[in-house]
Amino acid sequence: MTDPAAPHPSPVILVVSADERSAEVTIERHTRTVFGATPKETRNAALDLAADYAAHLGTPVLVNARDSNGSWQLIVSPTGVVRAAGGTEAALLSGRRKRGRGRTAALAAAGAVLALVLVAGGAVAAVRYGPALLPEQPTDGQPAVTMETRQAPPGFTPQAAWRRPMHEDTRPDVASGGERAAYIDPGGRLRVIGPDGEPEWTADLPLAAEEVVSGPRLVRAGTGEAVAVAGGRALWLWPPDGGTPREVPLPEGAEVSYAGGGPLVIAGGRASIPLDGELAPVRKPEGTGALLSDGRRVLTAVVRGPWIWVAPDGTTESVEPKAPEGAESLHEVYTAGGGFVLAAWTTSGGGHIVAFHDWSDGSVAAATEAPVEGLDEAALVHSRGAAAFGPVVADPQAGSATALEGFRAVSASGDTVFGEVGGVAVATTAGAEPMELEGDVARPWGLLGGRAIVVADGDLYALVPE
Repeated sequence: MTDPAAPHPSPVILVVSADERSAEVTIERHTRTVFGATPKETRNAALDLAADYAAHLGTPVLVNARDSNGSWQLIVSPTGVVRAAGGTEAALLSGRRKRGRGRTAALAAAGAVLALVLVAGGAVAAVRYGPALLPEQPTDGQPAVTMETRQAPPGFTPQAAWRRPMHEDTRPDVASGGERAAYIDPGGRLRVIGPDGEPEWTADLPLAAEEVVSGPRLVRAGTGEAVAVAGGRALWLWPPDGGTPREVPLPEGAEVSYAGGGPLVIAGGRASIPLDGELAPVRKPEGTGALLSDGRRVLTAVVRGPWIWVAPDGTTESVEPKAPEGAESLHEVYTAGGGFVLAAWTTSGGGHIVAFHDWSDGSVAAATEAPVEGLDEAALVHSRGAAAFGPVVADPQAGSATALEGFRAVSASGDTVFGEVGGVAVATTAGAEPMELEGDVARPWGLLGGRAIVVADGDLYALVPE
């Protein structure tokens, strides 16, 4: 019989650099380098990877650790507990809440190899791996780590409230309201976290992380919310508070998009949305194309004319766009997202006006004169405080929009739009001139609790505002 407490046969190799600013962590022959502004942060980040790997396996892992002071063997359990190989367990303080333990045990930062700590009222021996292997929790309100390999975006510092390792080649998602985020950890587990970086819940993925298409998404499905993961010819939807996901099989060649906040599945030219664990087909009006889903309906449109919301039960709602001031006739409907439909109108002088229309009633949220060349291939980007389409940058809440010559929007976060002018990376807000971004600036995936969520070297950072 296998001993459930025996470590996994594949050990984790952990090597801290001489300057203690980085460490290499090798798991199943794959090496990741982690960084820290202090020795504590470096060891904290390295032990996070080992603990996540143990949690993913559901069994303890052996850690062969080495730094300039010598070598040690540790065992990390799936519950985030560390002990010397053959020794006694002590709580691992790795910048997170402990899993499955009732009380925090704080270890001193320096001294002999063994130290006495109190765990559940008793004194036990805890392993010390060099100086400050098991760091104390950062002081409340103080940044815990510094992002050193990329530049911070405008309005934020390189100081991060927390850092979390991600699975390579995956992307995070941040809720539009800034209350939670989702990502896949190095062990291939789905994690949903709050503004403090702590997991609200975690779940094993029903497929390999490498098969996930476009990362996890926080979506609307039906009348509620869900966490969506697509890949391997299926779409899985978890309840917002975790639990058992619903598997929705996908047809061959299906594509899933989330532009409207809900999953839209296109296969063989037909549109459908997940409903009660199955794909519910939506009959598009003749001549229209499906643009997005808001979770309950599908938005369809033609090049010139009203757009039509269609529900799986056949219910439709037609929305006639209202002309912006100075417009003469509708030129073209381009795309939709973030609560808006983007359209261009002709003027009496032969020019064009690009308008952000409210997708529910067709009213104009913001509009400005702008060229229409290239808009067929332009990207619509949006956040709670800004939106951009092609060269047009808007603040729909304030009703303002500006066309920037040569500007191409790439992403948006908060009230800032990121893009390019002549191949040069810039950032701007509605009504302002673009500001050139020097160096490798990390563009935020969103704001979580007011902090910018960025990715650097495969790690997720929550950058503190200036």
